[in-house]
Amino acid sequence: MTTATTSENVSRYIDSLERSRSATQRIDDRELDAPPRSTGPMTPREATLVGLVELLLKDQQRLDDIAREPAAQRELIPRLLGVGVGGYAIFAAALAIIFSCARVWPSLTPLVHWLENRNETLLQFVPLKAGGPIATLLDGSALSLIAAFVFGLVGAIGVCLPSFYFYGLLSGVRATMLQVTTIALKGLAAGAVAVLGALPIYLALILGLVIFNLPARAVSAAGVLGLALPFITGAYGTLALYRGFLSLAETLPAHCRDQRTCFLQRLLLAWSACYTAVTPVMIFTIWERLSH
Repeated sequence: MTTATTSENVSRYIDSLERSRSATQRIDDRELDAPPRSTGPMTPREATLVGLVELLLKDQQRLDDIAREPAAQRELIPRLLGVGVGGYAIFAAALAIIFSCARVWPSLTPLVHWLENRNETLLQFVPLKAGGPIATLLDGSALSLIAAFVFGLVGAIGVCLPSFYFYGLLSGVRATMLQVTTIALKGLAAGAVAVLGALPIYLALILGLVIFNLPARAVSAAGVLGLALPFITGAYGTLALYRGFLSLAETLPAHCRDQRTCFLQRLLLAWSACYTAVTPVMIFTIWERLSH
């Protein structure tokens, strides 16, 4: 009886070793089949606008590696800023055209008045006066919307950037201000690319509302969704920023890397919450001031 039991235990142990060996072999095969990680300085193709957008969509790890080179940071900062500003400017211009074609336009209540009297609506859509898209362009309403999104998003990055750099120093990450700026603008550019990708879907939604002549309340709800779209798709940019800054944890000493990485993750979540709170206030304030 004892001999049989011992033989069964040995057989089970051998089977477990074989399964472990097979699993390890499959993992090794996948690693061998995986494409090699691209290293080295930024190539001329990657330096172009199309190449930079491809990196944002397909290989952000490669972009993070490039961002560690001081020489590449000076090239990436204006280009990433250009992608972010251009993307959000195109989105805001399209949003202005969509609102004009839907014959509605957002009316803003100053934050001070809204805080004093909560019965007022902070933002509501009102019927557009005669003139259509040309009227919103001539009276500056469309330009105010575009400027609010562009300067609001860039301004929020500028306001939160010092705390972003300070959080990195606090966690022990070895990063320069240029590198932190590059990573922050990478998040801005990634968010701009994401919102442009979602724009055709939103356009189809608005066209459906206009064609089927749905109630004004539905059109207003769709308008609010359009204004909130950059913050919804901005989660992709925040994730890109989070991954980029978290990759700097490799510079931490090995004996404290795990603890410092956990601390860095919490700081990044706090910074993301701060940036998410500052951005809409910045955009709304600039928009409300320019509307006058």
